[in-house]
Amino acid sequence: MGRAIVLLSGGMDSLVCAGEALAAHREVYFLHMNYGQKTSKRERQSFYEIALHYKVEASHQKVIDMAFLKQIGGSSLTDEKITVKAYQGDSDVIPDSYVPFRNSIILSLAVSWAEAVGATTLYIGANHEDSPGYPDCRPSYYEAFNRVIKEGTKAGDIRIVTPVISMKKSEIVLRGKELNVPFALSWSCYKNTEKACGECDSCVLRLRGFREAGMTDPIDYASVHSS
Repeated sequence: MGRAIVLLSGGMDSLVCAGEALAAHREVYFLHMNYGQKTSKRERQSFYEIALHYKVEASHQKVIDMAFLKQIGGSSLTDEKITVKAYQGDSDVIPDSYVPFRNSIILSLAVSWAEAVGATTLYIGANHEDSPGYPDCRPSYYEAFNRVIKEGTKAGDIRIVTPVISMKKSEIVLRGKELNVPFALSWSCYKNTEKACGECDSCVLRLRGFREAGMTDPIDYASVHSS
């Protein structure tokens, strides 16, 4: 298959998407977004380490600054006045970690780069099963965005794919094992940059995924939530 772009946050879901893309495409580009999140430096470190692991050349890597989202605020990930909460439990309620309209801005920039480099497939690690409250993680959202891309690009042939959108975290872990992805290089914590907190939604869901998959998460945690 032709060129693809992976939206690589540095987390485990996007890492597995990178594994999928590299297995399916002859040429893969890695794209990372700094949107002013509290763990931006640590996530960017994971991005570069994963790119190095897969020997992705520098010309096929891009980091785009979206720190203006910190100015907008409205999320515990970007607003210093909002504390990143401990695990709130599975719920359809939109959590305060939701960054207003973030994925739409990210995808718009990714589509722009795709047109510039001639890529026709965009991989994103959106996961609806474990994040039902996020409106921009719904399958219907990506179906709608693909229609926008078809209408708003020159060739109309760029397509977003979401390989893990309907998978449980444990299934994502097992798929990553099959693809031999470097989970030890990934970072999912919303709060900490040294040891993962083990308490935020992202940490708890990640730990649960590894536990249910019968595997040990290779990164270090400050504490481990019992859920």
